[in-house]
Amino acid sequence: MSTDIQHRAILFADVVGSTSMYRRLGDQRAEELIRAALDRVVTSARQQGGRLIKTIGDCAMCELPDANAAARAAMEVQQFARLPVAKGDEPVLFRIGFMVGPVVPRDNDVFGDAVNIAARLCDMAKAEQILTTESSAADLSPDLRANVRIFDHTPVKGVTESLTIVQLLWDTRRAATQIFIAPTDAALSKSSGLLLKYADHSVLLSEKELPYTIGRENGCSLVVPSPFASRVHARIEMHRGKFTLVDESTNGTYVLPEGAEPDKFVYIRREVFTLLGRGVFALGERPAQGLQHLLSYEIS
Repeated sequence: MSTDIQHRAILFADVVGSTSMYRRLGDQRAEELIRAALDRVVTSARQQGGRLIKTIGDCAMCELPDANAAARAAMEVQQFARLPVAKGDEPVLFRIGFMVGPVVPRDNDVFGDAVNIAARLCDMAKAEQILTTESSAADLSPDLRANVRIFDHTPVKGVTESLTIVQLLWDTRRAATQIFIAPTDAALSKSSGLLLKYADHSVLLSEKELPYTIGRENGCSLVVPSPFASRVHARIEMHRGKFTLVDESTNGTYVLPEGAEPDKFVYIRREVFTLLGRGVFALGERPAQGLQHLLSYEIS
């Protein structure tokens, strides 16, 4: 039994919405579509010199030689996922996380922090997203690294230090969306304060008060007793001199910047949104005038 430490890329690709797929299509057809989609993951990994380690429910765990191989396999999986397995079938979408680092092979499996972090990244990703760490992205070739965007800087369960998490953009339409919601050149100056209001509560936040947590748990900096809020729903942090809203909830957060049409809210779930100017947001429900649990923000 080998205990040699190896430097490898570990990739997890998890089917999104499999439970509802089984309900809609029935067990047999859903199983056929999901198995065929997972076979595509294995094929993409093998074409990049990797292998399937195991499947865990509707998730495939693969080992690849390096960051470039993992990134290319992940991008191909997402591209193929939009193509139905057969004409008339619905696509089977994936969320993907990968990490490069030392692993310990044992009994045709691998173990170590890289495995644990890759699994957590996959859990954090949304449908059609690819997440990795900043350290893993640093190993990418320049053409792939050009498609990397900062996603979050956050503690990862089971890991002692905070990690900078990045998203690998594989779709030009998604890249355009990322650029649209990012701070513009005119807004890159450092924010000095954030005025947050909720009901009769008002607080002026500066960097020294951060992180500032919001949720229905009594231990939060601001308690919002909404039935749609998670115990710790979101937090306000400072990223690169800008205030950001970091969602870590089950139901997501709806943000409506000032001047936007009422139906042009931004929905984030386990994502980071840069707060600019003024606006409102709601925990787990769409923001609307007169909503009981509506929060407002103003950046100075």
